[in-house]
Amino acid sequence: MRNNILRIRSSVVRGSIMVVLLFTLFAMTSVAAFAYGQSIQSPQSQNTPSSGGGGTAPAGTANLQWNPQTKALTAIVHLSGLQPDSSYANHIHAGNCATGGEAEGKMLYPFNNVVTDADGNGTATTTINNVTGGIPASGWHIVVHSGPTAEASPLLCGNVVNPTGATSVSVPLSLVAATN
Repeated sequence: MRNNILRIRSSVVRGSIMVVLLFTLFAMTSVAAFAYGQSIQSPQSQNTPSSGGGGTAPAGTANLQWNPQTKALTAIVHLSGLQPDSSYANHIHAGNCATGGEAEGKMLYPFNNVVTDADGNGTATTTINNVTGGIPASGWHIVVHSGPTAEASPLLCGNVVNPTGATSVSVPLSLVAATN
């Protein structure tokens, strides 16, 4: 009887592992297919993300730091999984990612373009003077475009969330379709 129970548990565990592996494979395939679909749809095909960054989906982080004495906002944007040796426009807009990317919100602060290396990774630092209110609790979002100009379609987006009024925040950037 005990051996039967152990065999049943073993079968359940193996089945569960198979389900998790299949789900992971499906999720990875879906992300890759979406990224490929984005590259086909974008008119800026020379800068369209692919799995250039070692097979990873496009992603990134924007670190914002505001100096209350100088009123300067410094943004450091790190991107990965993009087309190698390409340029990507990025900036802060009013609103949030759920409103459909950057089209609904006014552009507030442009950043320096991120230029990727041969592996599809890049970082750009921008300092913006005269940001009088600091980093707001909400109402800003960061958009990365699929090419070197703001006319390129939005690719990544991340909402700026700062409920404590901190002088620095980190904003994860996700595929636009995943954030909407």
